[in-house]
Amino acid sequence: MDSWESIWQRGSARQIMRDARVRFEHASLDDLSDAYVSLASVHYSLVKRYLVWWKKPLAVWHMWRALQNVRSAYAQGSVKGFSPTQFDIAARIITKAPNWLGGNAAVAVSMLNTALFLTDWQPGEMKPHTRALMFITLGEIEGRGGATRQAELRYAEARKLIPAIEIEDSEDREKQLVRVMTSIGLFYYDHILEDKYWSKKLLGRALNLAIQVSKDQEEKIRAELWKRGL
Repeated sequence: MDSWESIWQRGSARQIMRDARVRFEHASLDDLSDAYVSLASVHYSLVKRYLVWWKKPLAVWHMWRALQNVRSAYAQGSVKGFSPTQFDIAARIITKAPNWLGGNAAVAVSMLNTALFLTDWQPGEMKPHTRALMFITLGEIEGRGGATRQAELRYAEARKLIPAIEIEDSEDREKQLVRVMTSIGLFYYDHILEDKYWSKKLLGRALNLAIQVSKDQEEKIRAELWKRGL
């Protein structure tokens, strides 16, 4: 999966998709399900490029293609055969897609429950950041449904994993740490009044790290802080 991530957000969308399709052709020979999820992830990564109103049809198309590739992935067999990363990516795409396009929160929750609570992974098979991101996605779904207390418990589980993410053995550890800290910090700032000071500090840490490792993440964090007057 990491080799796919190297093409995200680089160059034109046309070049990114051209490279992704070449990688898909090679990866599908080894693991067709994983190749579909990886291709879905590339489509999903391009959605945010087209969220301005005059480009939204392209955003919809990339989200639709992401969903179609996720469906193709689990059409290969039971999702119980997914890796932790596959569960994480597929569930996030299904969560973020609107219902009218094929998104389905119930399906995403089922996948996340399978990955988090019903599967016995081998030691080291699930990276701490992957587990944290799945708890965050589950919390997003529950919070959206009005279960703020339940969502808080999910984010608390993700929060506990921050020290493990800081020392995990992965090439993109810092970027994943930024993602996790930003998501947790924004949730606590928006929903847990007594933790606003802590959440500001966490968001500050995320921003400082993003400045070092990812211009794209830095811009996103600054935009979220600006919306909140921070």
